[in-house]
Amino acid sequence: MDKTRLDDMLERYGEVCTQEKAAKILGIVSRTVRTMMNDGRLKSVGSRVDVRSICEYIENPRKANFDAFSKKRRPDTMLPEGTFMRMARGGRWNK
Repeated sequence: MDKTRLDDMLERYGEVCTQEKAAKILGIVSRTVRTMMNDGRLKSVGSRVDVRSICEYIENPRKANFDAFSKKRRPDTMLPEGTFMRMARGGRWNK
């Protein structure tokens, strides 16, 4: 992460800022900021937004978006390891 950007943002906005100010920084609406806080792309401190997480998001938005969407869309279809091994030994994949 570029330290000069982080230092500049901390000087301008402090450690935390309002959701409306975060929306202006990112160029989005405040509802999207709330969504990003809920899915973990931005860190929250109470109802405010952590400025360091805004800087991290600006530095690498693709990774943050991928991590958030992969957590949300990952199906819960994994078999427990013991069940998988028992089925693999017995050759019973259709049961």
